[in-house]
Amino acid sequence: MRTLACILLLAQAAAGQDRGGSNYAWYKVYPECQPGPYGVIANYHLAKAVVDQQLRALYANGQRRLRIPIYHGRSLGGGTNLESRNGKLTPQCRENLQNLLAEIRSIGFSEIIVGFFPQGYNQPVRWTAFQPDLYEENWSLVRNLRPLIVAAGIPYRIDLANEASPNPRQPIVLEYCQRLWNQYAAAYGTTDTVGFSIIPDAGRLQVLPAIYGDSAFGNHGAPPVLDLHFYKDPKARFKTAVSILRDAGYRQPWILGESYFNDSGEAKALRKAIHATHQNVLFLLQWPLASGSACHDVNLAPPLDFDQYIKRGF
Repeated sequence: MRTLACILLLAQAAAGQDRGGSNYAWYKVYPECQPGPYGVIANYHLAKAVVDQQLRALYANGQRRLRIPIYHGRSLGGGTNLESRNGKLTPQCRENLQNLLAEIRSIGFSEIIVGFFPQGYNQPVRWTAFQPDLYEENWSLVRNLRPLIVAAGIPYRIDLANEASPNPRQPIVLEYCQRLWNQYAAAYGTTDTVGFSIIPDAGRLQVLPAIYGDSAFGNHGAPPVLDLHFYKDPKARFKTAVSILRDAGYRQPWILGESYFNDSGEAKALRKAIHATHQNVLFLLQWPLASGSACHDVNLAPPLDFDQYIKRGF
């Protein structure tokens, strides 16, 4: 008789997927909905023992991949946001990131996504006109941290700006993505990036060719993998995304970079959508927010449990 573990491994292999895991940005939430003071990177030199224990627990619970968000901006602080004036982290935060990645590697995680999350005025969605100085600051941060990420020795991908893929009413954000994509691709190629992670509504998906295919600033092609984030009504949104992207000629694999925490309904719906569309999904990374929570962004830390997704082959 086959063991449950064997059955799950067979299901995962049949689905063509690797084991996923979590977005890991905070080691504590207190009070409810307030993770801000407890950012992993900002506090790693102070909370190393706690963070390391949590990383080992994530791994012990079957998680094999992590997404590490880098919240950053000019003149920001608070325990999650990292100061990035002039495109540099503080020496302490840079050292913290380096040491965190070293620990992730030593534990044995298979892969990481490092996501850049511009905050405050560094968010292009807040600009009323293109801001060359802030653009250069964000680009310089990517350029300055990429060697550190590469040197960590873990298979990695870079999300150039979290959920920055714009809708048709965001021409400034579109210009930001066009410029950043073409500068990154010209400097480093496209193989180690997902470009810009995507909220998969129809408008944003239809704009992708303007970033990757019809850019006025050059044309380096689309990233080899797309990173889409699914929450409510995932089955229908997944099928719509497949249709729009295939019509536009995008047939590369996906990463499901965010979804509700350990959610059985989400896992079931996404698995059905994958089966129905035959879309190649590499892995899934849950966000530390439970479906139905009164919190808007985060309601738990660390996101230890992953069994509902494992049961569905993620």
